[in-house]
Amino acid sequence: MERWQKVSIAVLGVLVILTAAFSAGYSVARRSLRVGDTPTINTNEKEAALRIIRNAYEEIRDTAVKQPGEEELARGAVRGMVKVLQKLEDDPYALFYTPQAYRSFQELTTGRFSGIGVWLKDVENTLRIVSVLPDSPALAAGLQADDVIQSIDGRDVGTMTSDEAIARIKGPEGTEVDLEIGRDDDVIEYTIRRAELDLPSVTASLEEDVGYLQLITFADGAGDSVREEVERLREEGAEGIVLDMRDNGGGLFDEAVEVASVFIEDGEIVSYESRTEDDVVYQAEGDAFEELPLVVLVDEGSASASEIVAAAVKDRDRGPVVGTETYGKGSVQQVFELSDRSAVKLTVASYFTPSGDRIGQEGVEPDVRVEDREQQLPRAIEVLNEIIATDTQAAAAS
Repeated sequence: MERWQKVSIAVLGVLVILTAAFSAGYSVARRSLRVGDTPTINTNEKEAALRIIRNAYEEIRDTAVKQPGEEELARGAVRGMVKVLQKLEDDPYALFYTPQAYRSFQELTTGRFSGIGVWLKDVENTLRIVSVLPDSPALAAGLQADDVIQSIDGRDVGTMTSDEAIARIKGPEGTEVDLEIGRDDDVIEYTIRRAELDLPSVTASLEEDVGYLQLITFADGAGDSVREEVERLREEGAEGIVLDMRDNGGGLFDEAVEVASVFIEDGEIVSYESRTEDDVVYQAEGDAFEELPLVVLVDEGSASASEIVAAAVKDRDRGPVVGTETYGKGSVQQVFELSDRSAVKLTVASYFTPSGDRIGQEGVEPDVRVEDREQQLPRAIEVLNEIIATDTQAAAAS
């Protein structure tokens, strides 16, 4: 069986705009369906259902005072079917993408896109800015962390899904978007010109003997970038690594396996269970920095691919997890491109940690819980230094 290319972004990505809590962290599989993948459907029932759609289409086209276009009707029918799936508890992540929205979605896997440069997160039914990217239009305009986006081009954000809000903020380079921002008790209006942006998957620095590596998203090449930065930090004297995946809503599934393999030499990373095919177990790929002490930092915004890495590190006893419980998004969605370049996203499978737990049930529980965000990184560094000291003492004793 061929290995799927899987995408997870909440997220929804960083467009930037990355929603790290709702669609944050969805895993999306993209592949061609093989014979036998589609469950058997009663032919009579299928024909009866399609006949209803055809009848409605013909009546609307023949008798409606204002006749919609062919494309509008077709997409409306698809949206209706997706809404039925959304109402089912087992597939709240089903989604319809217009061609433009689907192109935006595809951009998220490359780390390059056109947007304003903010990292967004769903917080209690509000769309809140978590951080503003450096050298971005949003920073130049004056947007700040904790700002709440209230409207986009005059439309209330409360009437949109996170995906719709993201799609509206994104747009071609050089075009403008009007935002109404809530800040403390004030409402501020901004007009921001969009620009082409590059989102780095990884940022890294050396703090005394500790290597700090922030993994922002699992875009294409994230695994190689993590490996390169860990090698560089080690050569510069890092005695251990803090891997910070807070507010990381996911990215490419394969990159999650690659990142985990930087620190885990062999054995299981994650397993994958689908209704239409045999279970798949993904193994570590070798050549890991297994002797380098590691601490993983997560929070409620860490989802999907982030949870795969955190759970693998925890279950394989590779290092402690510090922070708060992760988002808990263990289902896998597959994106099907339609003939007009629109697409639908459907839940097709679930994935499990090496210990057999389903991440979507509860998320990954930290070994060291730290609720205060300001204290999370200092505590992670403290835990890492304790591990380094213990290893040093053990080496001296031997």
